[in-house]
Amino acid sequence: MKKCRRCGVLVEGEASNCPLCGAHVEEQGKSSNCEYPEVSVKSQKQIFWQWTLFISLMAIAVSMVVDLAVNKTITWSVHVMFGLALPWICLARPLLLKFNVRKCLSWGFIGAIVLLFYLNGVINNFSEPWAFWLGAPIALLVWQTALEILCMAHKAERAEYEMSLTKLCVFSLICIGISFAWLKQCNWGWYVCAGRGAIDVVALCIFAKNAYFGELKRRLHV
Repeated sequence: MKKCRRCGVLVEGEASNCPLCGAHVEEQGKSSNCEYPEVSVKSQKQIFWQWTLFISLMAIAVSMVVDLAVNKTITWSVHVMFGLALPWICLARPLLLKFNVRKCLSWGFIGAIVLLFYLNGVINNFSEPWAFWLGAPIALLVWQTALEILCMAHKAERAEYEMSLTKLCVFSLICIGISFAWLKQCNWGWYVCAGRGAIDVVALCIFAKNAYFGELKRRLHV
C-alpha cells in the first residue's frame, strides 16, 4: 500500500500519484534516505582555521629554531612572528568571533596603524617618526570616512558609529598633545584629523542632538 503525502489517502496498485490530489505517493514504512550526506559548512571552516593556525605556529617555531641555530639569538624571526600574529589578531580573530562591520573595520585599521609603527621602528628606529606624523593620520582619515559612510547606511547601529567618530576625534586631540610633548611640534595631519572629527561632532550635535546627547549621557553614566 502507498500513502499520499498531501491528503493521506491510501493508494493501491502501481500508481505513483494520488488519484485525488495528484501528489506523489510513497510506500508505507519506506524511509527516504539521502544518498549523499550533507557536509557541514561550519565544520569545514573549523578545519580550515585549525590548519591555518597549525601552519602559522609551525612557521614561527621553525623560523625561531633556524634563527637560534644560525645567529645564536632571536633576530629576523621576530619579523616572522609579527607578520603571522598581526593578521590573526586583527583579521582572523574578528572573523572567528563574528564581529559586526564596525568592529571588523576598527580592528583592521588598528592593525594597519600598528604595522606602520612596526615598519617605522625597523627601518630607522623612529629617528624620523613618519608613522606617527604621516602614516597614522592618513589611516585615521580613511577610518573616519568609512565610519561616516557606514553611519549613514546602518541606521540600526547609528549610535555605535556616532560614538566611534567621537572617540576618533578625542584620539586626534590626544595625539596633538603627544606631538608637542614628544616632537615639540605638531604635523598638519593631526590637525586635519582633529578638525575632521570636530566637524563630525558638531554635525551630530546639530542633526542628531537628542539621540547623540542621550547616548553620551548613557555612556558617561550621567
